[in-house]
Amino acid sequence: MKRLAYLMGTFPTLTETFILGEIRALCARGVELHLFSLRRPKGVAQLAEDGADLITMTHYGPSFLSRQVWRSNLRMLCVFPGRYLRILGSLLAHTAVNPIHCLKTLGIFPIAVTFAEVIRHKGIDHIHAHWATYPASAAYIVSRLLDISYSFTAHAYDATLIRTMMREKVREAAFIVTCTRFNRGALTTLIPESEAKIVVNYHGIFLDRFVPNGKQVLQHQDTFHILSCGSLYPRKGFSDLVEACRILRDKGWKFRCEIIGEGPLRRRLEQSIKAYELEEVVCLLGAMPQKQVIDHYRKADLFVLPCVTDHLGWDEVFTDPMLFLEVGLAIPFRPITDGIPNVLAEAMAMRIPVVSTTVAAIPELIQDGRTGTLVPERNPLALAAAMEHLLKDPHKRQAFAEGGRETVRQYFDRIENTRALLTTFTAQLGTDEMRVGQSDRGRTDAPFHGRH
Repeated sequence: MKRLAYLMGTFPTLTETFILGEIRALCARGVELHLFSLRRPKGVAQLAEDGADLITMTHYGPSFLSRQVWRSNLRMLCVFPGRYLRILGSLLAHTAVNPIHCLKTLGIFPIAVTFAEVIRHKGIDHIHAHWATYPASAAYIVSRLLDISYSFTAHAYDATLIRTMMREKVREAAFIVTCTRFNRGALTTLIPESEAKIVVNYHGIFLDRFVPNGKQVLQHQDTFHILSCGSLYPRKGFSDLVEACRILRDKGWKFRCEIIGEGPLRRRLEQSIKAYELEEVVCLLGAMPQKQVIDHYRKADLFVLPCVTDHLGWDEVFTDPMLFLEVGLAIPFRPITDGIPNVLAEAMAMRIPVVSTTVAAIPELIQDGRTGTLVPERNPLALAAAMEHLLKDPHKRQAFAEGGRETVRQYFDRIENTRALLTTFTAQLGTDEMRVGQSDRGRTDAPFHGRH
């Protein structure tokens, strides 16, 4: 297969293990992959088992003011003077209505040009970006400068939150990959002419990494272990989970709820836990590598992630005014949701019964009443009732555990889904090498028949 470049915002990170897994799966299938990242990760020690080995293989964006950047830009300006100036003018024209986004885009321009020089020397044929925001913008710049094809993956709200220049990026892309049909619908609504080039490919997980421990669900127990995992942002719904735990505690249930993850909501959650006197019941464990997360999966009786639809609004006016201005004052209060949180698929693969909400694309993974329980968002009472129902009914927990594992095996196996993704790449790069059969190709655009 021809050479392929992957361009990310920050790589690797603990919160984007799905990208790391995709890269490893493509490399395992013999793809010659070159990695580029606009920023270096923080906390490298934490990444030792998850992706630190790839850091030495990754080209990182140099400082905006470094000599390397400007020497590289001068050389590329001399080689492609017309293209260089046209791209710069195009960026200005398409982002001028959004000054913050314009400045940030112009800030990544010289870094993208530096990447382009490396990509040109390596003879790379196609560049793929993860996230529809600045990584896709950088890939757009490289593509136009070198006259090579590019594509990008839109994961969730990154495709619709900052709409400046989105139409241009979609129009120039050879194809767009997105991880849910929900996202595909949102992109198509925004840019109807893009529908034919949007491919759905679920991230999936490595099934051999998430192996159930054979725990007997039907065995009697006095205390239950409830687990949740995700970055501590409002859209994850952890405030509702803490409230549901208070309800269950007050009804006499014996359990311990552990929340893995870190983020800006931590202090507010700690205050709620203290106010409800839940210190002995609910524990915030902080961020941790995937191997440690799996150890906690092995002990869990129930996995709960009550995602909600968050909105960019008044909080950002005071806490992050630059973000509010960047998104645009013309259409404030835009929704922010996840697609399908990978931790839900991981828990189901570990045969843990799951409880979540009907938000965004989660019903594409969880069939309510068959492979898990879905409740309305922002409803702690319904969430507590669903959790209590499962804690009371070991047979239902067993059925959900088995059905969940089978769903993930059929539709969210990362090896199979990466094979389908590779079909998309090889088709674009004009080579028949390593193509897969029609049945595998269908996995890319055929989601699980969950209800919306």
